[in-house]
Amino acid sequence: MTLAWLVLLAVTPAPAGELEYAPAAAIVEKARGAWFRKVVSREGSAFEGLEAWGVLPEPAFDPAREHAAAPGEDAYKTGPLDRPDVYLGLHADGAEVDAGLIWDHVYGADGRDTGEFAYRVYWRTSKGGWQNPAVGAPDNLYLRPGDRFAPTLRALPDGSARLAVRRAGTDGAGAGYQFPVPGLLAADGSLKPLSFKRVHSIDQFRLENGRRRGNEGRPALATGTTLRGGRWEGAHLLRADGTRAALAGGRAVVARGVDAAGRYGDVFPAAGVGKGGAEEMRILPPRS
Repeated sequence: MTLAWLVLLAVTPAPAGELEYAPAAAIVEKARGAWFRKVVSREGSAFEGLEAWGVLPEPAFDPAREHAAAPGEDAYKTGPLDRPDVYLGLHADGAEVDAGLIWDHVYGADGRDTGEFAYRVYWRTSKGGWQNPAVGAPDNLYLRPGDRFAPTLRALPDGSARLAVRRAGTDGAGAGYQFPVPGLLAADGSLKPLSFKRVHSIDQFRLENGRRRGNEGRPALATGTTLRGGRWEGAHLLRADGTRAALAGGRAVVARGVDAAGRYGDVFPAAGVGKGGAEEMRILPPRS
């Protein structure tokens, strides 16, 4: 999914969804290449972070969109061309972060690919590229469909960000990750005005000459891959003084990708933000 996810000066107003609890809706023309459901806070200096919690969704993959790495292609590119992605993010003028859990290969403690897939921690910035915890490291967390999860993303005064991910349950595994975010600070050293987002999506790849390529910036692709059974149970914006406010109502904008805008209710039949930021996760992309 493109990191140019919120250019509010360039959005076209769209009718608010009947199920939404007050958030406005806008079509983000430049956000293409994936089937995503995105709720974004309004930009300002009142909040420094976002926390959310819920249950991870179950993907069902289109067998026609599986890829085996071509000769000379990296082995990790084998697998589905549709990637479920459940994450948080932040935006400032000149700085963006996506951070959360994405469908990926499961690597064992010895660093070898186990042949399985699960949700794996990741983060990326607009100027720093894509990162995962090191393969085999204790903080290289994997979560499964149906797991309860709780991510938190904060902007820090030194211009870095901190992602924390926790799995609820018998082991309660969790870890934190801090990383620099170029462009997050203003000239006086303070944090720039920020907006935050929570997203569930089916990110996509396309094939070119038999090799996997990113689909960002291109039209989203028809697929039989679906995402069901997950939910955001809540999403709260975080103030520096420790108080919270739900990412809902007048604090939020539903940012719709142009690919889904004309059939939004069919692609996201469970769309509807509750008072505490709650929402079912269900994505049913067009098959043709």
